[in-house]
Amino acid sequence: MTPRKIIDTVRTTLRSVLRTFCENTSLHGLRYVYGTGTQESNGRMLRMLWFLACMICVGFTMIMGMIAWMRFRTTPTITTIETMTYPIWNIPFPAVTVCNINKIDNRKAKVIIDRLVEEFGLSEANATGLLVAQASLVNFEAVNSSYIELEYTLGQMGWNPDRLLLELTQPCEDLIKVCYWLGAEVPCPKIIRRTRTDNGFCCSYNVDSTMQPLLLQRNQSKSRPPYRPKRLSGAGRHVGLSILIDVQPDTYMAPTKSYYGAEVYIHDSSDFPSDADFEHVAQPGWDVIMSVIPLPIESSSTMSQVPESMRKCFLPEESDALLGNTFNLNVCMAECRLRTILQLCNCVPFYYSDLSRLYGYFYSLRVDDPLDSELQDVDFGMDCDCKPPCSVLNYDVQTIVSQRTSKSFMSSNFGGRNVSMFATLNVHFKDTYCVKYKRDAYMTWDSLVATFGGIFGLCMGGSVLSIVELVYYFTIKPFTLHRSTKKARKSNGHSGNSRKITVRPYVTRYDAAMAHQYPAGYFSRRCVLARERSEGGKKLTAQCVPVKKAPIAREPETNVISFMY
Repeated sequence: MTPRKIIDTVRTTLRSVLRTFCENTSLHGLRYVYGTGTQESNGRMLRMLWFLACMICVGFTMIMGMIAWMRFRTTPTITTIETMTYPIWNIPFPAVTVCNINKIDNRKAKVIIDRLVEEFGLSEANATGLLVAQASLVNFEAVNSSYIELEYTLGQMGWNPDRLLLELTQPCEDLIKVCYWLGAEVPCPKIIRRTRTDNGFCCSYNVDSTMQPLLLQRNQSKSRPPYRPKRLSGAGRHVGLSILIDVQPDTYMAPTKSYYGAEVYIHDSSDFPSDADFEHVAQPGWDVIMSVIPLPIESSSTMSQVPESMRKCFLPEESDALLGNTFNLNVCMAECRLRTILQLCNCVPFYYSDLSRLYGYFYSLRVDDPLDSELQDVDFGMDCDCKPPCSVLNYDVQTIVSQRTSKSFMSSNFGGRNVSMFATLNVHFKDTYCVKYKRDAYMTWDSLVATFGGIFGLCMGGSVLSIVELVYYFTIKPFTLHRSTKKARKSNGHSGNSRKITVRPYVTRYDAAMAHQYPAGYFSRRCVLARERSEGGKKLTAQCVPVKKAPIAREPETNVISFMY
């Protein structure tokens, strides 16, 4: 075949396929645009209007589909209010951590200073400055280089920054004098625990008894039972925690702030306090009242259908099951921060677990030049892939602070004690009910498919089978149509063969009744012409012999067309 015939064949085939598709498809409106009989019944203008309407529907379908897809990509989750009356007895009471701003007690420091002067020959100023420089491990401030050289002397005495700060910090028995829980006085050593945070050694209530430095949980081989935090069944000032804080201003030697007081952190009982949990400073002569409003956010089962890269949070089942820990954002950030510190100075801050026996790192004010070969893969800077948990419990705190004007004040809330030189702290739930939020997947894959199907059906009346029809008519149908056309041409014969046409008279069921009046062959064309000539006075050239009645049957030849009259 010549290229022109090939092009004509393809064009004819596609035109036939398009006409057949428009006539038989389940999509609405296409049969009015192009189909058999459409050109004659509908005018050109009417067909153009139908074509414009179909194109508008196609465009509207694409636009709505893109909007649904962008909403699925950019808004994977949605947080709604599940209930406005969620009882607080289902929520653990928050942990309360109190950290004295002073990191070194001058009474305890005097013993070490005297020993440095007597045994190692240091001046009193250098010995005092060396101890004060240890507080820089908390706030990461630069220290005098001379103190770095003198730090070796502390090592000869058997001190490291961790043990030294623990020895010089105010004990919890002296920091928190009186404790009240649920309106009753309880011994403080039974409920207050020493914790090590990035703000130094602090005193905490309602924290895990196994709480140690931020990464000690990952270094322990023995698993311990999970800590059960305390819960409350009521709200109000007398149903909570009340403590009497004594910061002892006369013992201040290395404060991290320019005032007296203790920093108060409100956080989850299973979490370590961070800077975001800091609420207020309790100063001598001040009363601090904190009303806690819990904000629980619970993730639903549909969150697992959203990819992690889209929801940007971790589910409880995605925690580290091998270590037996649930995912914790602060622990993840602390680990990332530790890796960065190891990369920059090859040392570990004192508030982390003691890794020196395992990896050879040290606590020091000095920066070690050689780096461990195992840390060469750590990039400089904080590049942390830490995502928050999908189910989280936050605490919103409303603080009321009042200053006492009387120098001698007897408080009835603390058994009639004189609290004029102390700071008081009260932490309680504000209400017996709170708002509980639920985090769901805004649109999952099945809902996205349903949305596409609804848009497709609304605008064009289509379905999944309509897409199957579209694929069939424009992939398989052209070949089948071309093959059937080719077979039909072969069955009709080759060009140049004549067709045999046989004309038979039409025989009805009344022929037998009228056989005596009109015999067989009476209406044959030859006899009719012969009778017309005889009536005109002309002589018959040939005798008209009636044709015998023949059975009605089709010729067996394939190239024969028969007519009956």
